[in-house]
Amino acid sequence: MSERITAANLDEVIKRNEVIEEQMKQSASLIWSKYNPMQINSPIQLALQILRPYGLIQLPIDNHYLSGAIFVRDGKRIPLINTALPRANQYFTAWHEIYHLLFDEVSFDHLIESEILMEERKAEYFAALMLLGNLMPYFEGLKDMEFQAKAFQCMNAFQAPYKAVLISLYESAVKNGNTAIAEEVKENFDVQVEDIAQRFRDLGLDDSLVRPSYVVNVSPLQEKINKTIRNEPEVEYHKDNEAFLKTVLSEFKMLTGEADA
Repeated sequence: MSERITAANLDEVIKRNEVIEEQMKQSASLIWSKYNPMQINSPIQLALQILRPYGLIQLPIDNHYLSGAIFVRDGKRIPLINTALPRANQYFTAWHEIYHLLFDEVSFDHLIESEILMEERKAEYFAALMLLGNLMPYFEGLKDMEFQAKAFQCMNAFQAPYKAVLISLYESAVKNGNTAIAEEVKENFDVQVEDIAQRFRDLGLDDSLVRPSYVVNVSPLQEKINKTIRNEPEVEYHKDNEAFLKTVLSEFKMLTGEADA
């Protein structure tokens, strides 16, 4: 689970980002050069394209602390995205989990808490790089708006969560010595946003970004299993895969509270 970031520890987060910045930029660059053979321009669609071969599962889970996970069983790693969260959070989570699948060499094999926490920070920073790009010029180009309205416009343009936008803005402001924006971010960072969907509508923005999708989709996992069955159609192997699918779904249902008592 990712750390809870507040105005109080925002500077500490930025300092840790400095340590991993070059490594994460290289990983982000590798996505476009190595993992995008179809030349997909949309970061959101590219994320789904990368996750599907791993058997992506999309399920609504009544737990706002669980944005996503990677289910590990029998040597397989299967990503989960919680579709009960706003779409912006889902998009960010997709890239977070892609980091773990493609670049994380620690979390699946180690139990050292400090190392796992650093991998979580890397995953968060990587996701921000994939979605937010060069955010500050866009933010500065928004005139005659109060701070939150500008942040919402950035969310809409980059399809990213509110706090991710603020962290990226703060980091850029600190790097460039823009104390006015840095202070404005900190002043607003812990402020609770009331009815963000209505705020989007007031600005003429599509509020679907800040609403859940409630998508239920296990077809990538089913197709992954079916492909293996077609290539190796032994009966026992077929049974093992069907049993595996049922096990995965039943264990994910435990997370949703839908399992039989």
